[in-house]
Amino acid sequence: MTKKITLPSGKIATLKKGRGFDLLQAQQKAKTSEEIPYALIAELAEIDGQKLVYEDILELDLEDVIALQAEISGKFTEAKATEVTETTKPTQKEIEQIIA
Repeated sequence: MTKKITLPSGKIATLKKGRGFDLLQAQQKAKTSEEIPYALIAELAEIDGQKLVYEDILELDLEDVIALQAEISGKFTEAKATEVTETTKPTQKEIEQIIA
């Protein structure tokens, strides 16, 4: 699944749905943890039909980078884990209390 957005510069960005592999690739390419979001943009985005490398992302207009970061980070806030609640069978005593 892909999503197309128009960046503030007027360029068209196509963002693919990321996988764990994309995050791993970004982590390996980034030199520091602060650089991971930029490397992840490079893994997930094409700009005007062109696949960019990490260094290309650093050369984009600031407004475009911020818009791309917002789109990428928004994907992570949407994908929240939910708590699994376990159901247990009532004990014989609890059943007797319900019936009484």
